[in-house]
This record gives sequence, structure tokens and C-alpha cells, in this order.
Amino acid sequence: MEGAGLAAALTAATIWALVIFLYKRHMENVGAATVNFSRLLYVSLFMWPVLLGVGDTKGIWAAALSGVVTLLLGDSLYFYAIHKVGGSVAAPVVYTYVIIAQYFALLLGERVTPLLFLSSALVVLGVALLARGGEERMSPVGLAAAFGAALLWSLGMTAVKLASLQGVPPAAIAYIRALSACVPLGVYLAARGRLRVVKSPAFAAASILDLGVGSTLFAFSVEKVGLAITTILVSMSPLVTQLYAKASGIEQITPRQALGAVAIFIAIAITMGVAVR
Repeated sequence: MEGAGLAAALTAATIWALVIFLYKRHMENVGAATVNFSRLLYVSLFMWPVLLGVGDTKGIWAAALSGVVTLLLGDSLYFYAIHKVGGSVAAPVVYTYVIIAQYFALLLGERVTPLLFLSSALVVLGVALLARGGEERMSPVGLAAAFGAALLWSLGMTAVKLASLQGVPPAAIAYIRALSACVPLGVYLAARGRLRVVKSPAFAAASILDLGVGSTLFAFSVEKVGLAITTILVSMSPLVTQLYAKASGIEQITPRQALGAVAIFIAIAITMGVAVR
């Protein structure tokens, strides 16, 4: 099943890379918080049948924790960091979560080789090169938010592994993560008088594809090939985003970004090689 796990991670990365373009259009109109709440809400409303047949598993708490830590707190810190220091600074800092996740994988008993740490470092380098320049702003608070997001993302992904180890099915993990983040975010936005929903069938479908299918594939990959390998493979999302932008004529890839693409390609090749040994 290693091949299926690897394919699941790469497919999840592709899904996450492509839905960004739809989300970005709506963020320009309603803001990041509304977009985040709306995608969580659609998954919570339409994916509940995946809980049917799920027994009394002890790992539900871990799936819920992952949702709060990653989709609520981690993503919020990431958006805040982008606002304070710009995407070209925030993205590579936040993507150090890939390196942090390797240490958590070690704590969970996975075999993490030096090659996987090398791949993690190449991913961070690649993301740094892919990030578009010209928007850097140095803010200690912004940098702290970016590092905080990295830590929370790695903790949240580790919680997915814990849920999997305790018998929670991948689709149920995805649903519980979305629901556990949706409720507190909705309460917060309602209290601030900012509760709005993106009303669009295309957006709803993208949300289910993103947090439903993509997150299910991620959890499946963690179950089959481990946290260390999966976090590296899904981190090819920024590369897929840039390649799609180039192919569709949205953006042109600069020589610097081409080097970033090469770094991520090498990281993926090394990781795939480690996985199939």
C-alpha cells in the first residue's frame, strides 16, 4: 500500500494547490476569515455521513485537536503573518513546519533518515525561492506569528497521525477536523458581527474537494507511509500552484522561481526514493 499512500499525498498536494486560485478571488471581496469559515462550514454540512459506522474510537480527540490547532489557530497566524511581513517572508518561515514534523515523527517511532531531513530543508529553500519578492516587511510580531503557525501546523499534522494510530478512518479525521475548527470560528465571527458565508456552488465544491477529499487523502497517506514522508510530499503544493499559474498565463516564472522548483523536485525525488526502499 506504499504506492497508494504516496499517490494520495501527491494528489492532496495538487488539490490544495489548485483551490487556492478560487479562494484568492473570494478573499479579495470578503476577507480571509469569511473564506476560511465558509469552506469549513460546507464540509461540516455535507460530509457528516462519513461518521456513520465509526465506532467508539479513542482517537477522535486527536482529530478534533488537529482541526483547532491547524485549520483555526495555525491558518489564522499564517494569514496574520502574511499581513505583517508579506508572503515572501511568511511562506518560507511557515514551511519550516516540514522540518519540525520530522522530529515529531521521530517521537512517534517513525524511521526518519538524514535524507528526509535534507528533503525537508530543500522544501523550505524551494518555497523561499518560489515566493515572490518585493513585499518584505520586517516585524518581530509577524515573524513570531509565522514561526507559531509552523509549530501549530506540525502539531496538527502530528495529531492526525495520533488519530490514525487510534483507529479513526481517514474520512472521519477530515470531517472532525473541519467541524472542530468551524464551530469556534463561527462563534468568534458572530460575536464580532462579521459572520458571513460565501454563497457559491463552485466554492462549496472546492471546499469539499479541499478539506474533504484532500484532507482524507492526507490522513490516508499518513496512515500508510507515515507523517515524515507525507508532510514532505504535500509540501509540493506551492510548486504546483506556480506551474499552474505559468501554464494558464496568470504569472511568469522567474529564474529564481525556477531554482525553487528544482529544489522541490529534488526533495520529492529523494523522498520517493526513501519511501520505496
